[in-house]
Amino acid sequence: MRHLTASTIVLATAAVLLLGAGPAVAQTGPPGGGGTLPPDSNCPVITVSAVDTPTALSRNRFSAVETSDLVFHVMFPDAIDRDMVVTLKIYTPRGHLYRSMDVPVEPRKGEAPVGNATRRLPGYPYPVKVERPRNVTYNDRSYQVVDVEFPVAGSAIVTSSLYGRWTAEVHLDGASTPCPEAMEFYITQ
Repeated sequence: MRHLTASTIVLATAAVLLLGAGPAVAQTGPPGGGGTLPPDSNCPVITVSAVDTPTALSRNRFSAVETSDLVFHVMFPDAIDRDMVVTLKIYTPRGHLYRSMDVPVEPRKGEAPVGNATRRLPGYPYPVKVERPRNVTYNDRSYQVVDVEFPVAGSAIVTSSLYGRWTAEVHLDGASTPCPEAMEFYITQ
């Protein structure tokens, strides 16, 4: 029988803790996994929909067989008045970071489209397309929305059967704390 050293036990314990670790999850807000905000909060509301039904924000369950991609709608209650980077972090049902996506955003100036504007971001080998928010009304309130697409069909979600409760976090300008807290959604077979 092999003898275990203290360092082997510590490493094994750390591995077990890391595999079970995940983001703190709090279901916030309206159906569809969106967040509710205190009146003075500048945090966005997060909702999710399928690409083929982008206005159906009241769902938070999606079949991987019936859904090609999801769209996360990062909805700001106040007008965006400065350049920023919105980071969307998606966690698997086991709490592991599945994907982190950075989206440079610039304020809306009239109705002219951004076009092909790009910005260099640290860690990206090529410039990233700049997004300009669009105006929407949701639950009788006006928001400026940035959409972030998330592939499902043909991804590791399907090939590795990563079904269950997923979470999404929004981080603004590299902040370590999400704003708002994580929202949850479900991907089923």
